Amino acid sequence: MATSYALMYKRLADFFVENMNFKGVSNIIEVGCGKGQLTIPFVEKITRFKKHFKLVAFDMSAGPYEGDLNVLEKKISTERLGRLITVVRGDVTDMRTMGNESFDIVVSNELLCDLNRGGLERAFKEFHRILRPEGQMVHGELSPVPESEAQRLLIEADGFGESVQPHPKWFSPYSDEVAALLHKTGFRNIRTEYFETKVKMTCKEAIRQLKQWNIDSAFIQSHLTELETNGLELPLEHVIFCEK
Repeated sequence: MATSYALMYKRLADFFVENMNFKGVSNIIEVGCGKGQLTIPFVEKITRFKKHFKLVAFDMSAGPYEGDLNVLEKKISTERLGRLITVVRGDVTDMRTMGNESFDIVVSNELLCDLNRGGLERAFKEFHRILRPEGQMVHGELSPVPESEAQRLLIEADGFGESVQPHPKWFSPYSDEVAALLHKTGFRNIRTEYFETKVKMTCKEAIRQLKQWNIDSAFIQSHLTELETNGLELPLEHVIFCEK
């Protein structure tokens, strides 16, 4: 890979932090945290300038993502971040265990792609409920618009993998659709920034990654020539910031 996933998430954590205001922030929730690819570098970045804060790592950890929270808990232990990160299992469309106006920041990456439109609306209502007035929110999603054959192939492959059901029809929702739903829910100061992932994979790396994503082997075989020619490449991320 031209840029490893670990390095990409470190850069993405920097991007999130540099575009947010942490003055007065004490409680953060990362929704759809998964295995903590973003969680760990995000928290480590914040600790460089802020000592007193807590982050809740919230995830359903079900279906193809079963066991992800166990992986994250091991990472938290290894990095000795237990005093800062609390892991909670739950559904982002029904966060009844989280109190009203209990967080200063809501953050996610590649969560919205696993929600259909109805789920997206319910999740945004929950995020609005748990966020304090003037609190901040940020969501990162891979762009659904490919800029190369390698990106187009990756987006096409997504339709042949496992996901939490019901699976939405989109690879990722378009940023303007997300912005419209955020505005409808009551969020303000909505803006979209763009982050270059810079992750490219050779054919061998691409096949290994597709298998890790549980992409149907028939897709890999039928697109082998394209993979040999183009490999795979992650699209840009559109990163949407807003406030309550």
